[in-house]
Amino acid sequence: MDFDAILDTLNTWGGQIDFLKYSLFTTICTALILFITARIVNRITTKVLMHYRKNKLLLRSKTIFIYMVLTYAILDLFTPFQTILKTLLAGGGVLAVVIGLAAQEAAGNFINGMLILIFKPFQIDDVIKINDGELFGTVKDITLRHTIIQTLENTKIIIPNSVIDKAVLENITAVDSHKGNFLEVEISYESDLQKAMEIIAQEVKHHPNYLDIRTPEEIQAQMPEVVTRLVAFAENGMRLKTSVYSKNNAQGYAMLSDLRIAIKQRFDEEGIEIPYPHRTLTIQEHTKQDQNSSQDKTDDVA
Repeated sequence: MDFDAILDTLNTWGGQIDFLKYSLFTTICTALILFITARIVNRITTKVLMHYRKNKLLLRSKTIFIYMVLTYAILDLFTPFQTILKTLLAGGGVLAVVIGLAAQEAAGNFINGMLILIFKPFQIDDVIKINDGELFGTVKDITLRHTIIQTLENTKIIIPNSVIDKAVLENITAVDSHKGNFLEVEISYESDLQKAMEIIAQEVKHHPNYLDIRTPEEIQAQMPEVVTRLVAFAENGMRLKTSVYSKNNAQGYAMLSDLRIAIKQRFDEEGIEIPYPHRTLTIQEHTKQDQNSSQDKTDDVA
């Protein structure tokens, strides 16, 4: 038997035993083309998604979908699997109901993960605050089941997507161009209020991370660059509050610390007192005459 005859025999082998949908050569070529096409599509979509949306959840979902389609297409080339595939497709609705009842929590996490992906309340590397500061950290990963947050203590918290979807979120990173920070300082009632406000404004302006957010119209109208307001007459002193703006939350956090140190030093130099809780006790001394009077009253009663 010559080489051409052997190739012809191998090529028609699958059809003779009703195992392959097409000939052996056609099946191998089709499977290779499908596999190469899936790899190319996967790489192209990965580059596009990494350019526009750096989201691991979307990347994983995309890869799973592409290779599920590839697996279906390759199995469809084999005749014995065609009946199984048709049965799975026909019973897909029933299967979905069974899986949904058996894994409601997992399905809820998956659906909420997709909602996070679509509506994007936060993304990877965003700093978020959950339930008014109950949890605070940086988003490190978003999976089909959970979201991973890295805290300031460098620990990782794994939160199911169904839980985080119900929580009250504050996305600190999602700011347009600046982040507002509030600097609060108390001074004693005996201190010079006007001088204290001037010192605060001077130190804020000198900080390199401070942003002047005034519009050109406000600058032309000579509106103050730094505004400090007296917000309360507290128990121990007068409370001052200043709005200080920075590029982001991290710079604002560090800037507030620097300003507190600088303002404390300036207050000490200028004689501005920062009060602390204190109590005044009055001790009444009894004279010997008072003691004798009290003794006489006791004898009269007796």
